[in-house]
Amino acid sequence: MLGKLMKYEWKATWKLLVSANTFMLVMTMLAWCMIKMLEHSQNLEMLGFMVVLLVATYVGSIFAVCVGTTIYLIHRFYTSTYGDQGYLLHTLPVDTHHIIVAKGLVSAAWELINIVVVYVSVLVLFMAVSDFDLFYDNAAEIMRDTIRMLGADKITAFTVIMALIAYVFSLFSEILKVGACISLGQLSANHKLMLSFAWYIGIYVVEQIIQTVYFAIVLAFQKRIPDATRFYYLDSQWETTLIAGIISCVIFYLLTWYVMSRKLNLE
Repeated sequence: MLGKLMKYEWKATWKLLVSANTFMLVMTMLAWCMIKMLEHSQNLEMLGFMVVLLVATYVGSIFAVCVGTTIYLIHRFYTSTYGDQGYLLHTLPVDTHHIIVAKGLVSAAWELINIVVVYVSVLVLFMAVSDFDLFYDNAAEIMRDTIRMLGADKITAFTVIMALIAYVFSLFSEILKVGACISLGQLSANHKLMLSFAWYIGIYVVEQIIQTVYFAIVLAFQKRIPDATRFYYLDSQWETTLIAGIISCVIFYLLTWYVMSRKLNLE
């Protein structure tokens, strides 16, 4: 049943989101062509203006597609779970766990596809303004910086895999957090969307407080031990990201499941 739900969710979302990502790739190729034309054009002033305009449109398209995808997935979760479509969904002989997992996995897949498309797009444009050797060196450096941003201080196969796993859990927890906030908002008889937004703000504030306390404890701990034996938690965080992601996934998953299975109110 989980597979059927994921298939249905994918079929319900793929047309719009594939079109959006295709549009971003088309804008990338147009920007690439304009940059190449600029290299061989005599009328640099006119072509330069066109390049600036196209690149600005390209940047805007990336922003619009990424933000639009997130908004669309949130809207899709709300309407298909607690909106008019929710009446049909919750009358099906489907376990609540399967509903949450199916929607979460499909949403996470689309967010990851967006990230991959953006990376490919940026790399293609970077290749247009540099030779292959410089492109290869800088692309490799970008990948190394990205892996370090994910929390891998030493780039080995193990740390890269674990950093990516930690990132996936972190992404999935963000998706479940939105679902949990929307679900908690349904507990109100009126102003459900406003309450959902209030829940999101409240959870975000609590997360920031916990994060601040954690870093304060780590810094205090580091000051008590010699530099030579100091554990640089702040430089290597995939472990922390993974643990925090798993805990967040469990909490937000249970909150969503509780509302759907125990407090469901579609009126």
